[in-house]
Amino acid sequence: MTAQKCGEFIAILRKEKELTQKQLAEILNVSDKAVSRWETGKGFPDVTSLVNLSEHFGVTVNELLAGERVEPENLPNLADKNIINIIEKNEKHKRIGLIQTILISIFFVAVMVPPFVAVVYEIIKLKPAISDESFQGFVILSLVSLCLIISGISIRKGNINLIHSYHYTRVIDRAGYCKAMSVPTIVLGILLIISGGIMLLASVHYIAEIISTVITVGSAVVCILWIFKVQFKYNGGIF
Repeated sequence: MTAQKCGEFIAILRKEKELTQKQLAEILNVSDKAVSRWETGKGFPDVTSLVNLSEHFGVTVNELLAGERVEPENLPNLADKNIINIIEKNEKHKRIGLIQTILISIFFVAVMVPPFVAVVYEIIKLKPAISDESFQGFVILSLVSLCLIISGISIRKGNINLIHSYHYTRVIDRAGYCKAMSVPTIVLGILLIISGGIMLLASVHYIAEIISTVITVGSAVVCILWIFKVQFKYNGGIF
């Protein structure tokens, strides 16, 4: 059971019915880009689309998953095989997800610990000179950063509900979309907390305020453009 084989089978069935991708998309109430992604193996139909495809083309869901027509007597064996494949893929995704979580945690610690230690050292050394305004700014940015990082990790693990629904109305590859969207979210969180640390020194060194502002504004602009790129790639547009 592969996206490529399933997509090739959908293309064959569509051509047998003498339908264009746009016509099939209208029948299934999806975008023609979605049909194109299925047929090229870059995406996989969701459950609703599989059922609709099955009903429209007169084949079973198991045949769609297998990417070929199957004799009725062989369907039970095929169903068992598809179930096993699905279980194996789910287990593989769980292992990959665990590894990714560990790697992200290691990266987070490696990136955050040095500046955190440096900031703590400066706080202790320059405590009397640090203004309440700078400290409040650090606390606010730290809280925002923490929320972004936690949200990014959650999105990466597939919690797409944290993103507004109109942002992924045409997304087919939701797993890929979640992974792509999580990166700028986590990166922005890390950069903001570093910026907040630098802001603490604004009372002592005026240049620190400039650096903090540049990092905050620059990282926000870059990450927003990054998100726009992901939206166009997976959703075909920002909305």
